[in-house]
Amino acid sequence: MKSKASRWTKQLQAIMDIVYSNEFNLTADEVYAEARKKIANISLGTVYRNLNKLVQKGYIASVQKGQVQTFSKHPFTNAHFECVRCKRILRVPFDFNTLELSKKVGMNVASWELRMTGLCRECEKNCI
Repeated sequence: MKSKASRWTKQLQAIMDIVYSNEFNLTADEVYAEARKKIANISLGTVYRNLNKLVQKGYIASVQKGQVQTFSKHPFTNAHFECVRCKRILRVPFDFNTLELSKKVGMNVASWELRMTGLCRECEKNCI
């Protein structure tokens, strides 16, 4: 018998679909707004609980954007680009082997994060 904590609910699936259908990192409020279009009676608390559950299980990633936590597809990379104009955060494909780095520097690297800033393509087009 499955425990309540491991159930895959329609709310959890909807939240996962929203995060995976977006190329930009989303705040919990943005996920909530989209989720309400699919499940009218979903609560903000349910969205927060399920986002945190998905992060803990490794299905999605969480990235701080100033004081706000944002969520994205599982990164398989921990490199992000933040647009200085529209403030959106995008994942950047970047292969980085922590085992190799650990060997080179003589330390056990458990995790890493790379953040780049500049103008995204959309904002750059609007500047011209």
